[in-house]
Amino acid sequence: MSAPMTPKILYTSADASPQSGAFRCLLDMGGEIHNWGYRSVLVLSEAPTGLSLPGGVAPIPSYVLPLPRPRRGRSAGQYGRDVVQSARSAFRLARIIRRERVALVHVNEILDVYGGIAARMARVPCVWHIRADVSSWPSPLRMALPRIVAALSSEIVAVSDSVREQVFRQQGVETSKLSVIHDAGPDPSTFHDGLDGTSVRAELGVEADAFLVVLVSKLVEPKGHEFLIRAIPRILRAYPKTRFAIVGGELEGAHHRRYAERLRRLPAELNVQDGVIFTGFRDDIPQVMAAADVITHCSTHPDPFPGVVLQGMSLGKAVIATNIGGAREQIDDGVSGVLVPPGDPVALADAILSLLEDPTKRASLGRAAVGRVTTAFTSESFYRQLSDVYRRLINA
Repeated sequence: MSAPMTPKILYTSADASPQSGAFRCLLDMGGEIHNWGYRSVLVLSEAPTGLSLPGGVAPIPSYVLPLPRPRRGRSAGQYGRDVVQSARSAFRLARIIRRERVALVHVNEILDVYGGIAARMARVPCVWHIRADVSSWPSPLRMALPRIVAALSSEIVAVSDSVREQVFRQQGVETSKLSVIHDAGPDPSTFHDGLDGTSVRAELGVEADAFLVVLVSKLVEPKGHEFLIRAIPRILRAYPKTRFAIVGGELEGAHHRRYAERLRRLPAELNVQDGVIFTGFRDDIPQVMAAADVITHCSTHPDPFPGVVLQGMSLGKAVIATNIGGAREQIDDGVSGVLVPPGDPVALADAILSLLEDPTKRASLGRAAVGRVTTAFTSESFYRQLSDVYRRLINA
């Protein structure tokens, strides 16, 4: 009698941007799941640039397909074309599912509707990961997508209680299929409190004794960069040597380009240009964060479960985040970090000043942050919960 085959999980995403935290999580899952008794297949919209595919135990089969997703702000006719293209892609994906003898499909984001359709066509279970902030989406899209997900999925995994509430309950969708599994913290061999950021400080022209505040995020409006910049005059009046590094690149599209241009003009308009450094996209985020005295995360919309918050905490840094979305589940306010109201530059400035003036408090927050990540958001816990979901569905 031949030995049973190792179950194969197909991971798919229409977003392959190196600045996408959700896509980085997908790549991590594709590699790590080999250690939990599964094999993986990747189906992406494009070959990733600036990121390497996970190695796993053996080379992972990878496919590139045109994978559409509904876009916000499109006309009814454009949405119709999206649906047609999604159906075409679903047919092609279903063929790959059958050819690879996939046991389960893991869809990485709420907009990747083609994945749920393909899993249904191929008659395999579908786990649908929800990592979205839908608060600013048009009402028809915000109402329709959770219902589509509930209809096509075998199990829904939300990255936070915030996502469960905002994406499903606030849209009137109640389903027993949904569970919350917090993402794991970053790889401790890459993000740890022993890293040295001296070389990054030198590269950025930040003096050794200057206080450095770092914000890491792609340049999109919901991330709230503007409110950090508007907080800067209040800080520089008291501590003129303070420096602020905004780390991240702009995305394609006229709207994103206009926002990035407005951000780059704003420091000069506020006469704080000497204190602000725009680094663009960087792939050495652990070293950049290690150079910081404080990490900020300034989202004005409910960020589902911001990976950069856990990264900063893992490095033993004092992290200031807005008290919306998943950050409230990551940070114990005043113990392992600081939470401030979104869109409030005065509150943000005062929080930064408080930590600038109290190095003992910064160190205490950093120690507690490391402890929280290494106990509450472990890789072992994440993959144990996820593999339990896979096993239950595959054996059903």
